[in-house]
Amino acid sequence: MVMVNDAGVVTSAMLGSQHLCARCSGPVVRRRRSAKQNNALCTACDQRERRAAYFRSYYEEHKDKILHKNRRWAKDNKPRIVQLRQARRVKDETSATARKCLDCDTQVTRAARCRKCYIRYRYATDSTYRARRLATTRRWLEKRQSDARPRDGRSVRRITAMVAARSARQLAQVN
Repeated sequence: MVMVNDAGVVTSAMLGSQHLCARCSGPVVRRRRSAKQNNALCTACDQRERRAAYFRSYYEEHKDKILHKNRRWAKDNKPRIVQLRQARRVKDETSATARKCLDCDTQVTRAARCRKCYIRYRYATDSTYRARRLATTRRWLEKRQSDARPRDGRSVRRITAMVAARSARQLAQVN
């Protein structure tokens, strides 16, 4: 039986020789000892930690397959995604505490930044993301150059120059 003081806190004096969990401050009680167990955590926190480690390693191992499946689902279910976003937006508008984007004060549902500001922020801070986006833009331009005529009438050279100027401005803002 665990005893709690008036403030609802379990103290080590009340537990005697028992240890407290480093994460939840609950008593560390073990029925069995195993080499896999973390002695600083209670059973529930230890199990939670081991499950999280398993799923992290699983995700790293199967990341490409998982992302491919998610993208395919998103592509096949565009109307459903729109419905979910609209429902979330309505729910946020009715709630008393509306969240705002850190950069532009646009209302957001769950994230710290709106999609546009998040892409801008990630582009400015993550060099691998920036390189991947630039490579994607270059491939898009090369594909567009292979077309006989640009769709909107602008010259391909002008579009290429605009993209290069925009990326140079964004890099200058970061530095």
